[in-house]
Amino acid sequence: MPIVSEKLLAPVDVIVDSREASKNKDIVEKIKQKGVKVAVMELQAGDYYILAPDPSKALLVERKTVLDLANSIRDNRIWDQAKRLSEAARHDGVRPVIVLEGWLGLIEKKTKWNLTAVLRIIDELVLDWGIPVIPTNNKDATAAWIAAKAKSLGKTEEKRILRLRVEKKPMSLNDRILYVAEGIVGPILARRLLMHFGTLRRIANASINELMKVEGIGEIRAREIYAIFNTPWKPSSADKGQDPRGKSPAGK
Repeated sequence: MPIVSEKLLAPVDVIVDSREASKNKDIVEKIKQKGVKVAVMELQAGDYYILAPDPSKALLVERKTVLDLANSIRDNRIWDQAKRLSEAARHDGVRPVIVLEGWLGLIEKKTKWNLTAVLRIIDELVLDWGIPVIPTNNKDATAAWIAAKAKSLGKTEEKRILRLRVEKKPMSLNDRILYVAEGIVGPILARRLLMHFGTLRRIANASINELMKVEGIGEIRAREIYAIFNTPWKPSSADKGQDPRGKSPAGK
């Protein structure tokens, strides 16, 4: 699926995802105030799509506050988001980026987590997934960076290629197995786990000690993997409002 499913009539510098724009109108306005042309529409991945005359230099930006990062680590959404960014890079030729907004120490202050564990997640995003993480102090700094980057990538009138090249092909069963494993531990460790255990079932049934026999998996990571497969899922309040067919009671 292409990043942008609609076609714009006029060239722009930045496309902002409609959900991001509705929640952070102040950022969008600050970008516009810096002389950058902005359009708002639904993006299939990321929050900001910074265009360039050469599509291979375009950026797909996921914006996260430090507390957003903590929440996405807690529920393991971070790996799904990383995969979506990586897939966009692979299929559409753009460069993925995560903007991390705010003071990282706030995570330690609010959650009591060891900051080293958070830094390990960030280094996995950068080193294993190949997604640069750019720190900004606040919303103003985020808007300033997006605007400056958009201007550095060329003239607005030259940025006309919005619907990108390749529709994603259906994944093979083998790819789907790897996709599930990558969502748990990232691309490098996923391959090591599958090489060692052979199937997802065997990974799920492995003990902590057995998981630790895989290169790169220490006790902390082994316990995380074990917990994912052995902790009962708890529905949120939103899930409780859904019927089994995925419809809300109001939609019946």
